[in-house]
This record gives sequence, C-alpha cells and structure tokens, in this order.
Amino acid sequence: MGKTRATALFALLFISALDLYASDCVATTGGVSVAIPTPEKSFTDVGSEKRNSFEFMVPSRNRLLCAFVLTDYLPHLKNPATGIDRYMVVEVSRNTDEKKTQITTAIFEQVVAVIKQEIGDSSLLNSMTHATTEEINNKLKAVQNSKDISIDKLTPLGTIFQTTDAYGFLFDGVVSSGATTTRIVAAAILIKVRNRLIFAYVYGAEAESSLKWVQTTAEEWTREILAANSSK
Repeated sequence: MGKTRATALFALLFISALDLYASDCVATTGGVSVAIPTPEKSFTDVGSEKRNSFEFMVPSRNRLLCAFVLTDYLPHLKNPATGIDRYMVVEVSRNTDEKKTQITTAIFEQVVAVIKQEIGDSSLLNSMTHATTEEINNKLKAVQNSKDISIDKLTPLGTIFQTTDAYGFLFDGVVSSGATTTRIVAAAILIKVRNRLIFAYVYGAEAESSLKWVQTTAEEWTREILAANSSK
C-alpha cells in the first residue's frame, strides 16, 4: 500500500536446508523458523533497517514479518513507505504468535470459515475498514505531517484458491489522500506453515491493470512458501 492497510527477522535456523535466495527472508513466529521466499526475483526483502517503513500499514493486532519491494525501488524507500505501486508484506497474529498456537488442519479450516463469513458481511467489512483507516492515520501522524488517508469502497472479489494449507481471496478499494485518489487491488492469503498461521498480502495500484498480476503472484508465491517450509 502506501495505499491500503496489510517478527523481527532474525532467526537463521535451517537456512541451508530451505534453499533461500539472498533476497528472501527467514522469520520466527511462535518459536518456529519460517522461510518466506521472495515473491518474484525482481523483488527483494527490504531488510531489517527499512522494515519499519511498513509498520504503519500493519494493524496493532498483527506483527510484521517481511516486506518486499522491487529491487530498483529499494534505494528510494522512505519512512513511511507510501506511493508504492506494487509490494508484498507478511504478518502474523500477535495473539497466536505469543501463545505459540499450534495450527492443525481442523483449526485452519475453522479460521478460513470465519474469514469467509467476515468478508461476506458488508457491515462488518465496513466497520473493520474504518478501524484500520483510523489506525493508519494515527500512525502516519506520529511520523510525519500528512493528510488523512481514506480507504473507501473495499470490495471482496472472491476466492482465488483454497487448499488444506492455504486460502486466498481478492479485494479492491479506493484509497484517497488529499486530492490524490488511487484504486488498488490486493490478495490476502492465509497460509498454514510448520503448524503456524501467517498472513501474506500482495498489493497493486490501479486495480484493472494489476488484477491479473496480483492473482498470479499470489498463487505462485503461496506454492513457493509452502514448498520452502515442507519437511525435507
């Protein structure tokens, strides 16, 4: 985002076994090391020094694990990160992270069922959007004098895929800041890896032109994350 909402990366455990690239990231969630491959090789993990640039996008209930931008954009990344056309972030629930909650297949199915219910309830979706917008604005004002961001017309576009270990859906919306209005499209993905639950997001500005890219990237990235964390 710069346009919508979305573990400290320190553990290097198992890195040799996960066949990671230098631009990939390894995070720890719930005491477990999780590999997050780079979504596309034209992207790179922003690294620990610049990761806080994305913190304003992360709701307080979650913790940021990784953020990826185009490699060419990285030298120009500022705090806060705004105005980015395409980027990806990975988050984890603070609640399940701190409790080291074991996510079984049955629990994952229950979580997906709840998510489906939430995105199917327009009043609940609008309430969540309003709360997220307020939090984003408060975080932005803490780091710079900025115009309020408004997230409007958030609309679910349907499920992309659903397996025993992953569930992804698309949504689009309108993000406004001052006189600037941008349409965005995004994929939200729930992934069960190493009996932990992570949330991956793929964002693209200008919804119509980014729709296919977001969907394809979400599908391929999910397969790569699952493969990188499978037992070997």
